[in-house]
Amino acid sequence: MVKSTIRDIAAAANVSRQTVSRVLNDRPDVARETRQRVWQVIEQLGYQPSDIAARTTLGTCYQKVDQPEQAIKHWEQSRKIDDSFAIVHRNLGWAYYRTQHDVPKAITSYEKAVACNDEDPRFFVELDSLYETGNVSPEKRLALLQQNHETVTKRNDSFLREIMCLVLVGRYDQAIDFLANNHFHVREGGGEIHDVYVDAHLLRGIGYLDAGQFKQALKHFQAASEYPENLSVGRPKNDPRAPQVAYYIGAACEALGDTEKAAEFFTKAADRQGTSRWPQTRFYQALACRKLARNDDADRISGELIEAGNDALAKDTAPDFFAKFGEQQTPQAQKASAHYTLGLGYLGKGLRDKARAEFEKAVQLNLSHVWAKAWWAQSG
Repeated sequence: MVKSTIRDIAAAANVSRQTVSRVLNDRPDVARETRQRVWQVIEQLGYQPSDIAARTTLGTCYQKVDQPEQAIKHWEQSRKIDDSFAIVHRNLGWAYYRTQHDVPKAITSYEKAVACNDEDPRFFVELDSLYETGNVSPEKRLALLQQNHETVTKRNDSFLREIMCLVLVGRYDQAIDFLANNHFHVREGGGEIHDVYVDAHLLRGIGYLDAGQFKQALKHFQAASEYPENLSVGRPKNDPRAPQVAYYIGAACEALGDTEKAAEFFTKAADRQGTSRWPQTRFYQALACRKLARNDDADRISGELIEAGNDALAKDTAPDFFAKFGEQQTPQAQKASAHYTLGLGYLGKGLRDKARAEFEKAVQLNLSHVWAKAWWAQSG
């Protein structure tokens, strides 16, 4: 069989060889109708470039025109010619996940990408997102990120992945130090960094509270209520973390003997409106109600959480592969969230053994569920 050339494609499509080259290199300066005609000829002639760069580019072009299996075919051929090109492994990892929904296969490709090029922080963002999706241990995730700390800190999103892992393994002071001494530029609509900031301060404060160092605990709980300028996240009109933070400030004030201040913050937590869609928020409102001797309210909220958890477990769940890369939640992670909600409901009712069993299930299903881990430890 005679191999087709760019000259053949140009003749069949009635365009210049330069136009074919621009199409193959995904240049924007080609009319849509011309681009489509050239691609039809490429398909008809079965054009097969011989060098790795051309095959890689052709795979990318196929991916952009929504032909992922063709893209995978060309990237795999590129890898067969030479497996030292990081971008080929990265592209295959992306495609294996988004097209074939094969997380282990995607992880393997991304690990090869990082091995070929450990200087691109984007690879670490995407690989760590896959690690989280694949329920890889936070310890393994953190080890890779810290081994490549210099590269990881080149981008906010990769640096944030490292900080998240520090929180997950209980290294709160280091996470807080990184968050306090670096400036983060957050994309529009992104507020995850502030959640990590709140988690780090609350969990550090809980450690001090359990150790009887109540002033230190209060300091961290109060810090969790702030929105530092260097994080570039504005305070929302209805902050879902506010009742949780207020509850812990109240708990520290209570431990310090300031019952009036404690009651003030428990009331702030309990009376927050517009929280029905946030199970964890409702749980802290139930705890605050219990502190205020509003036991009927606490029991009602806890019952609602138990019902919500059971309903979520009864539903068939499916991953949202149309979500942005790294923001999909697997059925396993969704089940973990359901068990966590159920555990919160049981804990709100004072059923600690049942709650602990649910938290344990949540952690087994999602090793990166930071608050399931925290409550599993606390409820023991």
